[in-house]
Amino acid sequence: MIALPEPLASSPWGPRLAAASAAVRGAGRGLVELRGTISGTESAGGQLKTAIDLAAEGWVLGFLEGSFPDDVFLAEERFDRAGVPWTGAPAYWTVDALDGTRSFVEGFDGFCVQVAFVEAGVPRLGAIYEPVADALYLGAEGAGAWRLTRDAALRLTGSRATALTAGLRFVDSTLPGPPVGAIFDGVQGVFVECGSVGLKICRLLDDAADVYAKRFQPKLWDVAPGEALLRELGLQLGTWDGQPFDYAGTRTHYDSVLGASPALFAQLVTALAAA
Repeated sequence: MIALPEPLASSPWGPRLAAASAAVRGAGRGLVELRGTISGTESAGGQLKTAIDLAAEGWVLGFLEGSFPDDVFLAEERFDRAGVPWTGAPAYWTVDALDGTRSFVEGFDGFCVQVAFVEAGVPRLGAIYEPVADALYLGAEGAGAWRLTRDAALRLTGSRATALTAGLRFVDSTLPGPPVGAIFDGVQGVFVECGSVGLKICRLLDDAADVYAKRFQPKLWDVAPGEALLRELGLQLGTWDGQPFDYAGTRTHYDSVLGASPALFAQLVTALAAA
């Protein structure tokens, strides 16, 4: 078990961080053994689903619910199968036990296990485990964002790009299409390939990318863990129209995602509206 850096261990979120760390790493180890060996089916919403999505979520939920039996959970597979609207909660966990199912099924590296704890409408902590790299991204309000491996604990600084200038690094699973593609071409962008939503946000945390802009249907469990970490670095996450994700209400699905430094975020909102 990886020891938490002192700022994380001593923070008010320490017990939940320790449980989140163990939950995502436990599920992730099992996923590594099975990647590329499981077939999937397209759901009604166009997402690829496998039996492993449900099994991985069972592990994560079993661990967290056993540790915090009075907490509320918004978990992807459980929510989708329940067929009832999310009514919101003052405090709750988000659980995405296999983010990047297509990469997992096809045997690629770009999948992760991720959870967040939300309180009073703010993601207070996040844990994102990248199983193939055996890297844990962990952070909490007031304690920073970190990348933990067996050999090192690195405090993250994130991308600091502040303007639409040449060489900006855009992270996505495919080359950006319109209208992001027009911005990408205009600044002679550099393409950073990555699979899951959670890991795309991690590339911003790693300072391996500067911009994440995609039109699709992100859900709260896709973005809450990464946003908890981005907030610790002063980076911004929201939708193409510049609005934040609402973690206090009853909405779970959105239509786009945009992540960057605040100054660059504002410029991208303007550029996307013009495009």
